[in-house]
Amino acid sequence: MDFLTFFGLKEDPFKLTPDPAYFYPSSSHNEGLLLMDYSIDQKEGFLLIIGDPGTGKTTLLKVFIEKWKESAEIAIVLTPRLSPQDFLMSVAEDFNINLENKNKNDIIKALRDFMMQQYVGNKRVIIIVDEAQNLPDETLEELRLLSNLETDKDKLLQIILLGQPELESKLTSDSLRQLNQRIVTRVHLQHFNHEETRDYINFRLIKAGKENLKVHSKAVKSIYNYTNGVPRLINMLISRALMAAYLEESNTILHKHIQNAIKSLNHSDMKLRERSTLVAVVSCAAALFVISVATFLYISNAGKTGETAAVNMNNSAAKIVASVNNSSENAGGDAERKRPLPDSNMNNAAVQPDEDIEVYTYTVPHKMISVTVDIAHIRNNPSLYADKIGWTQRGNQLTVLSEATDDDNARWYLIPYKGEKHWISAEVVEVIKQ
Repeated sequence: MDFLTFFGLKEDPFKLTPDPAYFYPSSSHNEGLLLMDYSIDQKEGFLLIIGDPGTGKTTLLKVFIEKWKESAEIAIVLTPRLSPQDFLMSVAEDFNINLENKNKNDIIKALRDFMMQQYVGNKRVIIIVDEAQNLPDETLEELRLLSNLETDKDKLLQIILLGQPELESKLTSDSLRQLNQRIVTRVHLQHFNHEETRDYINFRLIKAGKENLKVHSKAVKSIYNYTNGVPRLINMLISRALMAAYLEESNTILHKHIQNAIKSLNHSDMKLRERSTLVAVVSCAAALFVISVATFLYISNAGKTGETAAVNMNNSAAKIVASVNNSSENAGGDAERKRPLPDSNMNNAAVQPDEDIEVYTYTVPHKMISVTVDIAHIRNNPSLYADKIGWTQRGNQLTVLSEATDDDNARWYLIPYKGEKHWISAEVVEVIKQ
């Protein structure tokens, strides 16, 4: 029996290859996708997407392309270390433009004619440059000049630049100031927080057909601490931890399996993050405070017998130490806080203790939904009269955490949204068949 069969999985849920089917709409990634659609709809010209390595830029891009491939002509440049002329030729070839002559002016003329044809046919023309921080300055400037192709009302070309944070720094240079001023929409992909890391893992497991596999809460905390919420690192770490659990014939991924995976991978980017500065400061202040109070108590008790004074001093100091230690634990920004148990009236979100493990875990229903309307509102309670706290768009896939019905007997789904849990009406979604 292989490890996928052992865990009841249809496929490996943590493959490193970017797969749009496994796109997890965190608050940052969902916002990025919405901004990308808006920018192309409005024909804004330039769009910038910035993110650290492994934060999901390519997966986000694939989801975007899947949506726009029928209504746009898209050229993708994956090797951006090109001279201006070579870059233009690469774009022309991606658009299947036949070039009789390969001088720069003829290439630009051919591109302009192609864009006008698509404009008449009401199709967008999009150039996507991956790893754009590697583009030479003169090629970036050529892109700016190419973006000047327009009608009296609209831009003929939309350009998406994807890159690492150094791209944004590069654009602030004097030589690229004009290009930088033309970038209206900027998307910054953030790392997952602890809640999103947990939901991301559950999302992928459910998508792959999870049956009898659990992830211990301490294991989730370790994954988050070692990966800092970077999706690619999460995939690498939990994939190796799955193998460790499989070798022990355990259907629960435990903290020790994460530790084994860390040793096996020996990855330079997976280092346990230090406690927050605030905790360190509080701990230091606590030590000084304890010494000061202990000294005061000792002097105050100087008139007593040495033994009695020492006992009183030690007891008082011990109480202070315990009090300050509790404060230090609560001060850690990344420390895992105890979450309240789900409401008892939530039909499908059962809470039960793991066997032989003193921890409570969510049993998440095996259900995924997809938004079927252009804009679907997210509400803070399962009711059309509840406050709107956000929205999502057609085609987005969501994990169902629980279900409920309102006073009109209408069904609602509890879903993860921006690191929290909120409600969406069943009328605007459809259940994805597993």
